Amino acid sequence: MCGRFDRHRELAHFITAMGGVDCCDDAALPSNYNVSPSQSAWVVHRSSGNAAVSAMSWGFVPEWASETRFTRPINARSETAHEKPMFRTAFSKQRCLVLCDGYYEWQRLSKGHKQPHYFCLPLGAPMILAGLWSSNDRLTGNVLQTFCVLTVSASPVVNSVHHRMPVILDQEGQSAWLDPARPEEAALRPWLRPWEGEIEVAPVSTFVNSPVNNSVQCIQPLQADSAPV
Repeated sequence: MCGRFDRHRELAHFITAMGGVDCCDDAALPSNYNVSPSQSAWVVHRSSGNAAVSAMSWGFVPEWASETRFTRPINARSETAHEKPMFRTAFSKQRCLVLCDGYYEWQRLSKGHKQPHYFCLPLGAPMILAGLWSSNDRLTGNVLQTFCVLTVSASPVVNSVHHRMPVILDQEGQSAWLDPARPEEAALRPWLRPWEGEIEVAPVSTFVNSPVNNSVQCIQPLQADSAPV
């Protein structure tokens, strides 16, 4: 799964890596080393035919939801999202890219303890995740734009920590995921797979456990003498 992620670099870092992305007026966000559910993050989506980046709230609300106690899922399983009433419209028409530098996962240890780990790509490369987005004006009376992250079975490296991971897309996958001419699940299935490239992982401090903590300390690897055993 993906329950927290890191997005501390400036938007220009991502736009340079992706190319051809317009920036919306509401896209300004401060750095956040500990993006948590309900917080805002950068999402690339189709707007008037072009790829544009906007700030959206993490926790998916479908356009038809009107109950204020609605549970907002932060993840969607890539294997079934296309057929679930919650996600199927967005899967067909409102796919997006979630911009981040890395993400966190918690490993279950003995006696109920959980050790956070930080996953990122080598050399500080942007990590672009497959997501779904929606626009809802029924829940609060105002337009609420939200997103969720798609997950898939973990790669061997990630599986040592958790059995699921977010869908990470390379440049070809990013283009395919945003392509409105690919509404069917079968046309997108080749990119909904565990990440096959190199991925770096390191245990980090439980400092990241609290959503209020937002600093570089969240992503700093534990020293060898303090790493979990």
